[in-house]
Amino acid sequence: MDWYCALTEHLLNENNVAAGKDFQAVLRQLEKGIVELYKVLFQYQMKSVCSYYRNQGYVFLRGMMNLDSWDGDLKRVTDAEAIVQNDIAQFFQEQTRTFLGKLASRAKGMEAQLGNIHQTLQEFISLQKDTRREDIESACRRDLRVVDPQHDMERIEKSKDDLLDDAYKWIVRTPEYAAFTNWDNSGSDRLSHRLLWIKGHAGTGKTMLMIGLIRQLSHQPVALSPALSFFFCQGIDAALNNATAVLRSLIWLLLLQQPYLMSHLLQKYKESGTDLFRDQNAFIAISEAFRNMLKDPQLSPVYLAVDALDECVQGRSDLINLISTSLTLSQNVKWLISSRPEVDVLADLKDLGTDSSDTSETFVELDTQRLAAPVNAYINHKLTILKRRKGYNDNVLAKVASEVRQRAENTFLWVALAFKVLETVHGRYAIKRIREMPPGLSELYDHMMTRIEEGQVIEPQDCKTVLVVTSLAFRPLSISELSVLTDLPFDVAETAIEMCGSFLTITNGTVNLIHQSAKDYLEKNYESRLQPAGTAQGHAEIIRRSIDAMSSILRQNLYNLDYGFQPENMTPFDPDPLAPIRYSCAFWADHLCSLNSDNSWFQGELTDDGKVIGFLKEYFLRWLESLSLLKEVSNGLLSIRKILYVAQKSILAFLTC
Repeated sequence: MDWYCALTEHLLNENNVAAGKDFQAVLRQLEKGIVELYKVLFQYQMKSVCSYYRNQGYVFLRGMMNLDSWDGDLKRVTDAEAIVQNDIAQFFQEQTRTFLGKLASRAKGMEAQLGNIHQTLQEFISLQKDTRREDIESACRRDLRVVDPQHDMERIEKSKDDLLDDAYKWIVRTPEYAAFTNWDNSGSDRLSHRLLWIKGHAGTGKTMLMIGLIRQLSHQPVALSPALSFFFCQGIDAALNNATAVLRSLIWLLLLQQPYLMSHLLQKYKESGTDLFRDQNAFIAISEAFRNMLKDPQLSPVYLAVDALDECVQGRSDLINLISTSLTLSQNVKWLISSRPEVDVLADLKDLGTDSSDTSETFVELDTQRLAAPVNAYINHKLTILKRRKGYNDNVLAKVASEVRQRAENTFLWVALAFKVLETVHGRYAIKRIREMPPGLSELYDHMMTRIEEGQVIEPQDCKTVLVVTSLAFRPLSISELSVLTDLPFDVAETAIEMCGSFLTITNGTVNLIHQSAKDYLEKNYESRLQPAGTAQGHAEIIRRSIDAMSSILRQNLYNLDYGFQPENMTPFDPDPLAPIRYSCAFWADHLCSLNSDNSWFQGELTDDGKVIGFLKEYFLRWLESLSLLKEVSNGLLSIRKILYVAQKSILAFLTC
């Protein structure tokens, strides 16, 4: 009885019974069974008590006659007990099944939650990978970039006259251009459709013509227009006159338009970082990636344009070889190239085995006949500008036009230089000044140099010093940099630039040689017109002035930055104390390496008492700090290697004497 009471308390206690409709029927049945069990138990117990207190003889006689039916009462108890046990078993079975179902349901819910967490983690990891890939791609494009060719084109255009439609649109009507822009490959594929070479002598307007064609190609309807990637070689800038710079810029623009090609470059970049684009094997590594891009089946049609291929002074043959290879790798590539006739692109391609069975439409030569109308249009444009100045009436303008046309020999640059002189002259003296100018660019440069030598505004030697520095510099200079390298006051340097206007031009505060032909003239006539001692003296003077300027300006923590400050987080200083010596910090070692190792000044400066060794002993760490601020540390390390190389070479030459 105690066991059943305890079991009943456990089974029917509200605190122990699980809520829910699933158990109500079973509980009601179980409750009935327990009540019935208690009834028969109580009846049996009461009957037993009554029998105990009766006369035992009477009890015995009733037992003999089985009148009390104890066996039947006991059976009713056992039957009721069996029913309760069966109901309890059924209750526990249902409860277990329900609990297991709920457990399974909760497990499914937890599994779903875990699945959601897993999915979220997968999405997060994927997002992190995408973000990481985007960061790597951005870093790759940033390190790949040499210069934005679009901005470079705008700068070049600003340094020249406005682009006239008549100066370039004539070529759009030629059969050569029509064949080049025809992408219909249904007929036979010929090199004449895949390459257009514009060749012409110095000053014939090749660069402006290329700018016009690039704008023409880029303004086609977007849905029909192939991609366009271009680069302007510039022999007067060491950063823009080599094959590696050409290829890096072409790929950079191509990736902006077809970013899915990045995969061909990304793995190499992950392995090598920035060095991929800057070490001595850069062109080889980038060429391999470029060839893989051309073989990519997703590559869309693209024009690749390179202006002034003749001004690519480092690796030009490698670049032409790559052009030849590209024509065999993909039908979706066409090349637009300009150069002087000395660089015979077609002959070089033939030597490399490129199929050129029909070359009648592969080049446009800027000869006198083709240039007559464009140059006349340019002259008329300049006359309308000149008409606003004093003394230039219709009669004078007509005579000026006649004289210029006779002497220009259909050369754009000659016309530009002539009108630049006329802009400073009253109309009364215009005809005289024009007649003093000889035909031909070289002869005109000679004439301009003579006028510089006869100048009275400042000392002619100061003008020559400016020309020496600009012709030997590895990149265009700011006026403050030029002032340091020439050891001239800022205002004197400005005046000298104005006096050398036939050779120099200023664009956005940067001094440039007016044309590659001007640089060619200065190099060819360096000793006779600029410095009899030769370029070695010019380099030596640039080194000496650079070291003097750096020694006077450089000091520890020049920008007063806090410890651990990152240069990329720095706002530009105004005025920037490093501005006048930016070029000196980055390139003085290059000028040192330009000297021959047997040069007496070179050998003397590399001794313990020499200026170079003295500078490195005292200012080496400050120089490295300035390179860090200028973000030129990698170039500085390269400069150190160059210095060590030439020093070892000098010592070896000395020991073998």
